[in-house]
Amino acid sequence: MSHPNQPEVWTITSIDEYDGSPTCLGVYENMDAVMYRLKQCYSHCGSEYRIECFHLQTAEHCAEQYNETLVNRTKYKKEAAEKEAKLKEYDEWKGQITQDKEAA
Repeated sequence: MSHPNQPEVWTITSIDEYDGSPTCLGVYENMDAVMYRLKQCYSHCGSEYRIECFHLQTAEHCAEQYNETLVNRTKYKKEAAEKEAKLKEYDEWKGQITQDKEAA
């Protein structure tokens, strides 16, 4: 996924070889910084590192996403309420038909 005009940040996470617990070793501006930091690490057979790249998100972007989420939640709640009302109406209608058949 492309994120134009969004700065990238990199993280290095060391994975403990005994219990698998992660430890973040830092946040870096580019891959060169990541590689120099990895060169400083004392590594041996079984050492495991995870390198990840993230895009910084602005408050404006997160607020837009939050507002979209609220709109979608409201829409889905409304649709669910309409569905429940129609289902209730159908059950009442079905009950009336059953009563009419029993009475006949």
